[in-house]
Order: sequence, then structure tokens, then C-alpha cells
Amino acid sequence: MLKGTSNKKSILIVEDSQSEASLYYKYLAPLDFNIQISLNGKDALNKLKEKEIDLILLDIQLPDMSGIQILKHIHKKKLNILSIIMTGNASIDLAINAMKLGAKDFILKPLKSSQIRISINKLLFPDTDLIQSKVSNAEKQTFIGSCPQMKDVFRIIKSSSKSKATIFITGESGTGKEICAETVHAMSTRSSKRFIALNCAAIPKDLMESEIFGHVKGAFTDASVERKGAAELVDGGTLFLDEICEMAINLQSKLLRFLQSGEYQKVGTSEIMYSDVKIVCATNRDPWEAVEKGLFRKDLFYRLFVIPIGLPPLRERGADILQIANSILLSVSIEESKKFTSFSSDTQEAFLRYTWPGNIRQLKNIITNIVVLNEGDVVEYQMLPNILKFENNKQIHIISSFDEKPQKTLDKIVPLWIHEKRYIEEVIELCDGNIPRAAKFLEVSSSTIYRKLQTWKDIN
Repeated sequence: MLKGTSNKKSILIVEDSQSEASLYYKYLAPLDFNIQISLNGKDALNKLKEKEIDLILLDIQLPDMSGIQILKHIHKKKLNILSIIMTGNASIDLAINAMKLGAKDFILKPLKSSQIRISINKLLFPDTDLIQSKVSNAEKQTFIGSCPQMKDVFRIIKSSSKSKATIFITGESGTGKEICAETVHAMSTRSSKRFIALNCAAIPKDLMESEIFGHVKGAFTDASVERKGAAELVDGGTLFLDEICEMAINLQSKLLRFLQSGEYQKVGTSEIMYSDVKIVCATNRDPWEAVEKGLFRKDLFYRLFVIPIGLPPLRERGADILQIANSILLSVSIEESKKFTSFSSDTQEAFLRYTWPGNIRQLKNIITNIVVLNEGDVVEYQMLPNILKFENNKQIHIISSFDEKPQKTLDKIVPLWIHEKRYIEEVIELCDGNIPRAAKFLEVSSSTIYRKLQTWKDIN
């Protein structure tokens, strides 16, 4: 997907058809470029003299001259401008001639939005063009960015692409750890092989060993047939273990052996099997804290923590928020057959001010909500859900029972848990029922609040 920067890139569309030029503009408008249009060669040459252009999207057939003449001008003047040729006629000779004059890509009409975006992306942002076709289109739209932290992520992925070394991804929930793992696989020399993802927190602990290593018939009560595990299925490819810190201790030792030698045993047999697998793992916890608490083996931690990748929370990514939002908006609008192409300025400001506790996952859900429930070309501020308006228009100030003076008679003392219940409920109400956001203000985990709410419900 297109990667914007703090300094907007300038693109010149040279197309004699007003309708087609407008269509290409619509494809690129949400993606934070300075875009200009020329309907003939003369106007294009004037713009090349007057403006700083980073890339030119150039039609070959123009009413007053050939696009090749414009390419010759760029070549002769040694202008630092990237060029993409568009034509309705597939001519090998024409393509070769254009490439000799410096054209970087050659696209046949009619153009699709994905063609233009991918081609421009490859040319303007080669260092972050990491996502290959193996990664789903829906997810490509979010694993983008040009902030320093993401540039470092892209660099690490690219540098480690030929290595079998284990990669350990950390980051808050919703920051894109699985799509990062898919990208690692897509960029690696193993990309032609399988990628399998297992969530260690979602699979029951007594079934996790079978999921990874497989089992033979009769290994346990429900094992009516022999089953291949991920280790066997993904031989030569990449195995992604999400929420690795949730893995049972007794299974961790078997995983360690597998990492060290590639050897494993199916559940219910002593036969030794071998598989060549690259391991990528992830967690939204502090892995070293899990080690210190005895929840995660220290030797396994050191074996896994070879190439660490830390994904930054969305709130720390600055202008990337708008870049990702624009990308998601275009994708969801197409999917839902809507016309949205951009955000109003006050909506953009609201996005930049919001703290995004749910990170990219929350951003995507909010944009989907807006697109589905509204109509128009521009996402206006009033279309935003209350949670975004709340944070931008109010400051949290809670007057609760904790602010009251202590009762002077013993019979009027209220149990501490009731004070706590009232206070937490007030915060949740101020956060429009968003418990993760309330937990952020209270500086506790969401699970703590959910647990307390369930306890109070049981008491009632």
C-alpha cells in the first residue's frame, strides 16, 4: 500500500481524457499526495518547469504530442522524476523505447486502482514495499507507515529475509503482529512454502501439543484418526505462534527441543520425526516479566528472542494514523460500494488526538462503522462515534464517593468494594462503556475490570 511521509510526494497525471484523469485522481486522492492533472503535453511540460514533481503518470497518446516526447524532455533535462507509462496499445517496441528513456513501469489500460497504487508504491517507497501477494489485500492496507519505528521494522524484516533465525514480535493488541509475521514469511526465501498461524491463548492447553506436533490414532479419547500437526504441514515454511507466553510450561520444553534440533514426536508415539521450520512468535505481554514470574522458560526465551521486532502502538505513530486511515477508508468504501474518499480536516484532527487503545484493529472497526452507517464522499466529524468525540471534547474528571469525607459514625461506613465498584462504574460510563479505555485511565488491565464486574454481578 502507499506509504506517505511528512513531506507529501507530488504526482502529475498526464491524461487527455478528463473522465479517466478524474478516475485516477480519485484512486490516489485519499492517499495523501499532492496531485496535479494535465490534459495535454504542453501543460504537462509547463508544470514540469514550474513545479517540483516526484512522479509522472503519463499517457502515451496525447492530443498535441506523444508521451514519448515528454519522456525525452525529462531524460534530456536530467530531471529527477520517476515515470510510469499508460497506454491502451500493448506494444513491445513502445515499452522498450519508453524504458530506455527512463520509464520505470508500463501499465496497460484500463487501469485498476490496485495497479496504480502498487506501481507508485514500489517506485516512491522501495524501502517499505515489503508486502507481497501472499499477504491478503485487506491486511496490506494496514501494515504501512513511514514513522521511524516502522521504518526500523521494515528494515529488520528485509535484513532477516534470508535467515532461519527466530523472530520475536512484541506489541500491544491490535498493532498488527500477525500481519507482520505474514510479511516476514512473504519476504523470506520460504515464501513459496506454507505459512501456518496458531494462537497459543485460543487453543485449549491439552490440545496445543497435538496442534503443533500432531497425534496418532488412539493417542487420546477423541483421537479417532491420525492427524498431522502444524510442524509437519509447514515443513520448509513458517510457523507463527501467537501469544507465545500463554503456552503451557510442559509444552515449552518440547518446543525448545524442536527449535534446537528440528525433531519432534507426535502425541501417542515414540517415533522421531523431523521438520525444517522457521519460527516466528509474538506476544502482547512483556516476555521477560513472564520469565521472572516463572510462566515462561528462560532457556526458551533466549532461544526465541533472536531477532526482536517491536511494533509501536498507533498513538505513537503520528501521521501514520492518517495514512492507514485513508488506506482503510478506500478499501472499505470499495467493499461496501460506498463513495467515501477522504476525511474532513476536523475528522483528521480527531483521529490524531485520539489515543487508540485498540490500535489499528480499533481504527479499522471505527472506519467500517462510519462507512456502513453513512453516505457521502467525505467523512465528516459528526459521523464519528461518540468515543472519538468524547476524548476530543472533554477532559475526564470523576467526582466519586472517594472524594467524599469519611463518615463520622461506624454505622454509616460503606465497604471498600462498594466504593471501588461505584468509582469503576463512573469511569466506564464516562468512557461510553469502553472497558479497555476505562482500564487505561484506571491504569489496570482490562481483564481486571472484567473480573471485578463479574464478581459484583455474582454478588448481586
